Amino acid sequence: MSRLHPAYLWLARIAVAGLFLAACIAKIRDPELFALAVNRYRILPGEFVNLVAIVLPWIELLAGLAVLVAPARLRAAGALVITGMLSVFTIAISLNLLRGIEASCGCFSTRADAAVSDAWNLVRNGALIWLSLAVFLDAFRRAPSKESP
Repeated sequence: MSRLHPAYLWLARIAVAGLFLAACIAKIRDPELFALAVNRYRILPGEFVNLVAIVLPWIELLAGLAVLVAPARLRAAGALVITGMLSVFTIAISLNLLRGIEASCGCFSTRADAAVSDAWNLVRNGALIWLSLAVFLDAFRRAPSKESP
């Protein structure tokens, strides 16, 4: 596996972390509106919607901060968490597109009249998954290994 240019990795870290840090702001400010956005997906059972709406933005915040400023091991963990979240978000958007459900992604706005998810969201998420995996692989490679005595 070839090594990526350090400038590319910094840009990838800034892009991925920046988007997740920006995305969590509206959700943290108004978890009730975010719960409605989560509910519009019609994927989760009702009893899990509020839990997801309260917890998910804080996970986004911590993972974004880890990717941006943490040492390699935590940066790798943050990038892996972001990759997982992006994968779940992509599946959820895909399911809604296949089912013909028109709902905003809830990514950067919790408003009901925000733009409806479309193929652009899938392309964006695919690019972000690629970037977050690059950050993960780089951080994983750089993380100090624990040698057993």
